[in-house]
Amino acid sequence: MYLLALLLTYSLERTVQISRNWHWRRLILRWQHGQFGYDKIAEFRTHGLGHLVWAIIPALLIGFVLALLGNSLVSFVISVAGLLLAITVPKARKAYRGYLAAGIRDDQGARDDAAMAKHARALRHQIGRDESASVAEVLVYIHLRYYFAVFFYFLLFGITGALVYATIRDMRQPRTVSWRSLHQIIDWLPTRVMGFGFLLVGNFSQGFPIWLSSIGNQPQDNFTVASRLAAAAEPYAAADNDHDAQQTALTTVALLKRNMLFFLVLVAVLTIVHWLP
Repeated sequence: MYLLALLLTYSLERTVQISRNWHWRRLILRWQHGQFGYDKIAEFRTHGLGHLVWAIIPALLIGFVLALLGNSLVSFVISVAGLLLAITVPKARKAYRGYLAAGIRDDQGARDDAAMAKHARALRHQIGRDESASVAEVLVYIHLRYYFAVFFYFLLFGITGALVYATIRDMRQPRTVSWRSLHQIIDWLPTRVMGFGFLLVGNFSQGFPIWLSSIGNQPQDNFTVASRLAAAAEPYAAADNDHDAQQTALTTVALLKRNMLFFLVLVAVLTIVHWLP
């Protein structure tokens, strides 16, 4: 079931357009700011932990109802729908396509650098990065947070785990030190697993020392780890400048696709040997 759910979700995400009102982020924001008329609930939601617990209630309720029903077909349909809502990121996809289109040279050999810069800013805005982040690094991190990590937690904890992760990723919360630490924690393992996949489908010998250092005692920012591992696995992805920016983006996306294909094959093997349902 897990393999079929992932394949179907991955295919539908590229062919089905979902209204923005049904994106998981929108649903969670409406839930967060809903008025339920109970003073105790409002007070509970003002505290940091209470705010988090309240936000993940929809994901927990979905998991509870599916466990109560115990119907495989219903679980499959809800899982696909939940994954689809959690990974949908149309703004980033539109910005990426615009970035590639702007990088195509016209008859005079010129590119639309202003449009490229505009779309690059849109990509950075998606994950809250500044101008210092290259397009290649941003693409890797978007893939991590909106695709790989969601699928990873789905395989570990079912649709509840995937939706809890997507909730924490998308919910509105002041960016305090504790909040950034929580994001560091939930992205830590998916980053290292995805990074190891980069090594297996890319340059293993060059990236393995970097991967080992990323799991040592010295904490490292997940964005930095993912970027360094992608650059080591696919050396060309590290060269993001005015002359080869479009090719860099294409090379980076090719690496991400190979990595995703590798893990889908791995899930298929685990399903065949009955390690996954």
